[in-house]
Amino acid sequence: MVALMGLSVSSCEDFLTLMPLNQVVLENFWTDMSDVESVLMSAYSALESEDCVVRMSIWGEMRSDNIIGNQSNNSNDQSASQDDILQITKDNILQTNKYADYKCFYDVINRANTVLYFAPQVAEKDPNYTGALLQANEAEAVALRCLAYWYLIRAYKDVPYTTQPSIDDTHDFFIGQTPFAEVLDSLIFELERVKNWANNSFVSETANTGRITRAAIHAMLADMYLWKGDYDKCIEHCEWVTARKLEEYQKLERKNSKSNTVELINGYPLITETPTTTKAGNAYNEIFGKGNSFETIFELPYDQKTNNPFVERYYNSKSSKTGKLKALPEIGNGFGQGNGNNVFIQNTDGRYYQNIQDGGSSDYGIVKYVLEKVEYDLKSGMVTGTLVVTKRENTQPSWIIYRYTDVMLMEAEAKVMKAAALNAEAESAEMQALFQEAFNLVDAVNQRAICKKRYQDAAKELKFTDYNSSVQTMEDLVLDERRRELMFEGKRWFDLVRMALREGNTKRLFDKIQKKYDAATVSAVRIKMTELDALFFPISRDEIKINDKLKQNPVYVEDEFIEKAQ
Repeated sequence: MVALMGLSVSSCEDFLTLMPLNQVVLENFWTDMSDVESVLMSAYSALESEDCVVRMSIWGEMRSDNIIGNQSNNSNDQSASQDDILQITKDNILQTNKYADYKCFYDVINRANTVLYFAPQVAEKDPNYTGALLQANEAEAVALRCLAYWYLIRAYKDVPYTTQPSIDDTHDFFIGQTPFAEVLDSLIFELERVKNWANNSFVSETANTGRITRAAIHAMLADMYLWKGDYDKCIEHCEWVTARKLEEYQKLERKNSKSNTVELINGYPLITETPTTTKAGNAYNEIFGKGNSFETIFELPYDQKTNNPFVERYYNSKSSKTGKLKALPEIGNGFGQGNGNNVFIQNTDGRYYQNIQDGGSSDYGIVKYVLEKVEYDLKSGMVTGTLVVTKRENTQPSWIIYRYTDVMLMEAEAKVMKAAALNAEAESAEMQALFQEAFNLVDAVNQRAICKKRYQDAAKELKFTDYNSSVQTMEDLVLDERRRELMFEGKRWFDLVRMALREGNTKRLFDKIQKKYDAATVSAVRIKMTELDALFFPISRDEIKINDKLKQNPVYVEDEFIEKAQ
């Protein structure tokens, strides 16, 4: 649409601060490479919008066994959006739910499509816009488009798919859905096509994590191949990211080995959680407090001028111990007693303090992203009562989409599932070798989170022999570690959906999430959850009204009929 050109390109960092394009005439606009860069940055800006960021978390987290709605916090606020989020946490989702609306992601897609349509024409006009620069811009635009579709198909399964921009009325953009598998194959094909065109790094350090790099594309491909069930390709892309991180680690060692906070754990470079013998919290502070960290692969950066629209509103705030959402009580209950609880199995796991805040009476607020700094004492080799947390005042947390430990745990899952495909005995040498490789990845992530003197009590170690007896125990190990490491980052529900689709049923998924429901609703949710389609959102009623080529998710058709009757 020509209206697309009237962009107000908001900025979170210097690399996004370009002049807005106001009231320009389409045919007079696309003349040099700065025009391409401006619209490309507007696609990033659209992805940072409140509508997109809120949905990233809602679609990927709210229905999981991590989060419940804070009924008391919502009781005095009757706004529809808050009530809609509360209903999602209860798995009571109707097609009229505000967050069933997906058009904000199509805004990202259309901006990316527009860049891909006009950029080659600009290259013919601007002699400074070389082939390499064109390809780098195209790689970013393709990756942004693919990322938007990646969120859409994981949330809705089948969605309308187009690679054409909406710039005139010559195309029919009222199209039906394309099946999940076809869209996924197309996304993989496009990313494989452009992965070597992308920049390895940018001049601005912030842009290295705030814009799409080659590592970000490999992370996306690893994620997609894991869902597709092509485990060898998933592993290949994960290993590419690890090789890249090892190169970066070696550069850091040569540059400032004494002050470097990255260390090798099981051969994998990770930010040290405990840089001194008496204090911990460093990894959180670098990854979530400061942002733009060694481990970050792609994040949406925010600052004082552009607030993160999700964290302050839905997680804890500077003045409250519990926000509009809170953690499932099992995440906090029992921590610090014996070896911890059934989520954070070691009572020296720093991620407990970095994820939740005990408000008393099994009321646990969410503080990941909210905290700017975490620091706790390790004087006895364990976490003591001295805990210092600093909530944010003016700085805004970046929203992380991919980071290195996420990729490591993708690789671990792929190795376990590759072992499962062998159809061999669990004791076979080949299967045990894959199990050991997967365990080493999980153990590295786990070790980083534990106190420096973590081996003072051997009972706190993960032990390979506790998990290598079957595929399911290894798979649970990986998924449980993903839960601990990536909690409240918009990952857990997608992990459970991937597991259910792989198994072809929802039994194990429901076993994991049923504890969040009370006795009055658990049976109804169980019945609904027998259908795999119930794992996905309904198409918004407004979209169905506008586009008669869309077909509603069959699980929600009865709800649609009832609403029309009313």
